[in-house]
Amino acid sequence: MDATRKERLKAAGINVDGALERFMGNAGMLERYFGRFLEEKSYAALAAAVAADDAAAAAAAVHTLKSVCGSIGCDHMQALALAQEAKMRAGDWPGAKAMMPELQEEYDRVCAVLRG
Repeated sequence: MDATRKERLKAAGINVDGALERFMGNAGMLERYFGRFLEEKSYAALAAAVAADDAAAAAAAVHTLKSVCGSIGCDHMQALALAQEAKMRAGDWPGAKAMMPELQEEYDRVCAVLRG
């Protein structure tokens, strides 16, 4: 990861330094995980579960998404997933479903940044 990419990721809200700590400073490995995020199916599974009104499947998918986002430093998306998961656990399914447009927007933004 060159300095320009690192700064671009940071400017976009990716906690690169925190992610690098979790990856023991291995920038190449972090880049591979950025690529894996782009292929990760948990967001698609979440969106499909919400569309199908399947709260159990949505809860499993958002839990996975939250973890993946945390691993690679997507702190804002992780916070959104955590908030949605909390709504699901509290039985606020309508509130959890209502978060999908914001999650979709952040997911699209993160994917665009990682492809950048």
